[in-house]
Amino acid sequence: MNIFDYEGDGSEDEVTLYSLSSEYLEAAKTLDSVPPTKVNYGIVTFYLLGHAAELSLKSYLFKKSLSVQDLRKVGHDLDSLLSKASELGLKSFSSIRDLSPIYKSKKLEFRQRSRETFPAVDSLIEEISELHSIVFDHICGF
Repeated sequence: MNIFDYEGDGSEDEVTLYSLSSEYLEAAKTLDSVPPTKVNYGIVTFYLLGHAAELSLKSYLFKKSLSVQDLRKVGHDLDSLLSKASELGLKSFSSIRDLSPIYKSKKLEFRQRSRETFPAVDSLIEEISELHSIVFDHICGF
């Protein structure tokens, strides 16, 4: 089956989702490497990591035959994406699950006066990098 056999215009497939997740992950790593005394991009880094996780999980699930419509129904719920992926053989990632309620609620996109507890950014980067590697192997058939 090739990408043109899928619904839509072929711009949403497991490789495209994976590629875009790579860009978000690398941007988050770059921002995280900047000392906070120079610039503080903490919230932006968490947003980029959440989006990288979302796109990686959607790439995995698309390759496992979930449709674009099914993935859109799940939306930005990392917890639901992780649950669906674990049903299909993917291990669980606790830091990504911890980020899920904040990411899903769009609190990383809009300033809100609320106290939030975030997972450690290093743990998130480590987990999303591992997820990214697993998804790469999966979509490439290794």
